[in-house]
Amino acid sequence: MTCLIIGGNAAGMSAAARLKRKQPDMQVMVLERTDEVSYGACGMPYYIAGFNDVLDRMRIRKPQAFQEQGIELYRNALATKIDLEKQCVVWMDQMGKQNEQHYDQLVLAMGASPIVPPIENVTLENVFTLKTLYDAERIKACLVDETIRTVAIVGGGYIGLELAEACLHRGKTLHIFESLPNLLNTFDPEFGEAAAATLQAAGAQVHLNQRVSALVGEKRVIGLMANQVQYQVDAVILAVGVRPNTELASEVAFAKLKNGALVVDAYMHTTVPGVYAAGDCGTVIHKLTGKPAYLPLGTNANRQGRYAADVILGRDTEGYRALGTSMLRCMKLELARTGLREQEALEAGYDAHSITVQANSHARYYPNPVSLTLKLCYERTTKRLLGGQIMGTGEAAWRIDILACAIDCGMTAAQLGRLDLGYAPPFSSVWDAVQIAANAIK
Repeated sequence: MTCLIIGGNAAGMSAAARLKRKQPDMQVMVLERTDEVSYGACGMPYYIAGFNDVLDRMRIRKPQAFQEQGIELYRNALATKIDLEKQCVVWMDQMGKQNEQHYDQLVLAMGASPIVPPIENVTLENVFTLKTLYDAERIKACLVDETIRTVAIVGGGYIGLELAEACLHRGKTLHIFESLPNLLNTFDPEFGEAAAATLQAAGAQVHLNQRVSALVGEKRVIGLMANQVQYQVDAVILAVGVRPNTELASEVAFAKLKNGALVVDAYMHTTVPGVYAAGDCGTVIHKLTGKPAYLPLGTNANRQGRYAADVILGRDTEGYRALGTSMLRCMKLELARTGLREQEALEAGYDAHSITVQANSHARYYPNPVSLTLKLCYERTTKRLLGGQIMGTGEAAWRIDILACAIDCGMTAAQLGRLDLGYAPPFSSVWDAVQIAANAIK
């Protein structure tokens, strides 16, 4: 049996390694269009900031390790066509030679690319997006350049805020432009407001409801236009989201979301028999809605690749469903979320309500407790937990895992309140913050 995988990063290499480990006699072939495979993309903002100055540490496993495992890995290999009738993929190698590769099972793991918004003069020098290690190197080189004094970040999501910390850590004057009323639009407004306040306190200028229309300069960017106001900047980083890389699938009748993401079921099956999709090029089934959702997270990519392999091997019977659990740090502020917000739950048909609670990170009589904000979404009648959001200046983000576990298991607020969690004064109160929030649901 031959399994052909298109894409050699989180999802693709997770699938390849799993297949070869569990069935060594299977032919596993990976086509990756770039030179890099299996790197820690989520760590790139921290490399740019200088928290890690060794680029090689970002490489999780090197190509040689996969090849030694028996995986046929081709880098700088561009897949150009899927021929369903012949069950083969046409691809170009780095020398420009066209090849055809037969497959028995095909896994699409092409990932996603940064969205470049329709901004005038967006191709000027010192305008960046962040997706690859090469991108990270270029941005870092720009930020260590002492002639670069003012940086603009377009976009106030996860990547934008992580890069904001990098810019501030490098001593740059920083502008953040967000076209929506709040930062972090996957959180409720009060969480985005807290992030904005944190960034402003650190010296950033946050511009909300500001749509960037043009960049100014002849060869190199020297300014930015937003809402008819010009700002002087030396560099611009675009961080407005990602778009699935599904051009390869454009001539095949795959079901897709409006953004082009390939629709898959809980077993990574696309709507074309024998073809699977995993990672940022496809969807994931949401645990609570039961519907395909686009959740481009490194966690999902790695897990979906593994699950796709297990399905191909006939090992998985339960399927993979996700809650969209995620976290980030914005300077000293930690934020995390899982499941559904109240508005999302209402749109999904739940009779939902939310409650917001303040609680301490640990016992008051142990030094330096900090206040945490927890917002829980639940079903009114059953008190079943549907979602959670947490923020605080310390010891906040990791608690989202307790809520994710509780929601995944279908627990009610009362059941979470009774859960036997560990306790010692340096770590929590007798009732942990998540239990205090759960017990407030009556």
